[in-house]
Amino acid sequence: MSGEPSSSAQPDEVGAGFWVAGDEAAARLKAMLDESRVEDEVSEEQFQVNNQIQEDEVLALQAIYGDDMVIFDNMDGLRFFQISLHYQLQGQIKVYLNVCPNEATETGDDEDDNDRLLYACNLQHLPPVVLTCLLPGGYPSSCPPYFVVVAKWLDEPEVSRFCSVLDEIWTELPGQEVVYRWADWLCSSSWSCIASDDQLVLGPDANSTGGDERAIGRSRILDSTIPRMRDYSDETALQVFDQSIHECGVCFGEDAGSNFVKLPCDHSFCVKCMESYCSIHVKEGSVTRLTCPDTSCRSPLPPSALRRLLGEDGYARWESLALRRTLDTMPDVAYCPRCNAACVASGDDAQCSACFFTFCAQCGDRRHVGGACVLPEEKLADLLEQQKQARPSVRDLVNMSEEQERLEQRKVEELLSLREVLRSTRQCPSCRMAIAKIEGCNKMVCHNCGQFFCYRCNRAISGYQHFENGECGLFQRVGKGRFPGTMNSHPDLDEDVEIKEPGWIRAIRYPCPTCGRKRTKAAGGNNHLVCRECRTQYCALCFKRVWKASEHYGLSGCQQNS
Repeated sequence: MSGEPSSSAQPDEVGAGFWVAGDEAAARLKAMLDESRVEDEVSEEQFQVNNQIQEDEVLALQAIYGDDMVIFDNMDGLRFFQISLHYQLQGQIKVYLNVCPNEATETGDDEDDNDRLLYACNLQHLPPVVLTCLLPGGYPSSCPPYFVVVAKWLDEPEVSRFCSVLDEIWTELPGQEVVYRWADWLCSSSWSCIASDDQLVLGPDANSTGGDERAIGRSRILDSTIPRMRDYSDETALQVFDQSIHECGVCFGEDAGSNFVKLPCDHSFCVKCMESYCSIHVKEGSVTRLTCPDTSCRSPLPPSALRRLLGEDGYARWESLALRRTLDTMPDVAYCPRCNAACVASGDDAQCSACFFTFCAQCGDRRHVGGACVLPEEKLADLLEQQKQARPSVRDLVNMSEEQERLEQRKVEELLSLREVLRSTRQCPSCRMAIAKIEGCNKMVCHNCGQFFCYRCNRAISGYQHFENGECGLFQRVGKGRFPGTMNSHPDLDEDVEIKEPGWIRAIRYPCPTCGRKRTKAAGGNNHLVCRECRTQYCALCFKRVWKASEHYGLSGCQQNS
């Protein structure tokens, strides 16, 4: 991996006070200048020659490093500037923590070295290494520049090693301009001094006293430095993304990254396409399909991106739909039939916390302790019969208003819709969501709760073992060449399998022996019926009144379930 620093400008990097440590570097340079001012005295002629060389060197450095170089006001008449160097990583680098004190921080191949290293994070961008220089009057003829190297994310011994190398370069090239050579060494060779094999090891925390006064390294504990480095990497990556040109994967248009939405899965799409995509799904209520538009990804969109794309009203609707979808997947959650508030059911009973209505969580009617739930087909039969007979006596007794008539008609329409839905669908065994199969195998998945189940027997399954055991066929064939809920013929269908409809659709009506009011019983259901008009208990097989169920049904009596 190439870890050479780049001279390209990074926005707002130079002004990042924490990583640059400008005040501390200036103070140290001022102290070094005061200590060696007498030694820097040169003749007036040599001073003029040095001044011209320094001016030319500063202009050359400014042309090379551009915005990465900042020239400050002269300090005591001497030129004063800094250069920020940014390591350009090819991919991401792994950062490890050395947790053992008094140990070296270099990476190695020994197993003991690996045991004492803890993985911290992956970074795409590292904070800068800052070279701050002050050019004395005797440079370059007789003395080197005063300098401070700042790397607030590196351990101070590592930064001191940089200073030693810069001293060696001046020793090899006395009397010559060395600032560019220093920067060039930092660009070409400094990476190998701090990292190896795409790994960077930091720590352990130690006292930094006694080091090189020209080196400013990590002064904070690792627990606070690592989050700062991660934040810097994320912010820099976002800045680079916003300034680059990208192609939208939906409309294939090109635009700057500031007009794109970058998802956590690293896919990016233009804002216009994402706004349309999200608003359509929220408007239609299909919030589970709010995933990455890339067909090979389908990662869910984060709430932060949805808030930006949907606005306040759209985001509020998304939150409501997501909450409702989550509650629908919980088996112990029921909705109040009066105010539609979500309630936690205790067994078959639930009480609404908003209106305090106590109801049956199974059928939605008023709580009936010890009584059987009224099946949907029975409700539908009663309502249809009332509308068909339109008995005035009942309406007069109840004094039914127009609003009550409207609610009754709405119940009828809902039950009729439910009956039509159940003709061509199966209910999820977990959340009871109605699911239709158009084609394919019998292994189904509920998009509401994620439950796998068999479409043939409606049992919850996990894999394909259910079909391998021969309990149900993996591919379901239906009689007369039709799939459930469709009328389209298919040439490859078998003719020997029958798809059973829900039993209550083929229900038979049984009249009460007392008042003649008919009740509906599903095929295979309980033959013990209760008239909803006169509350008479009777048998659906013999049409006789039942006084005691234990005596009427049994070996010598009628069959209770048929």
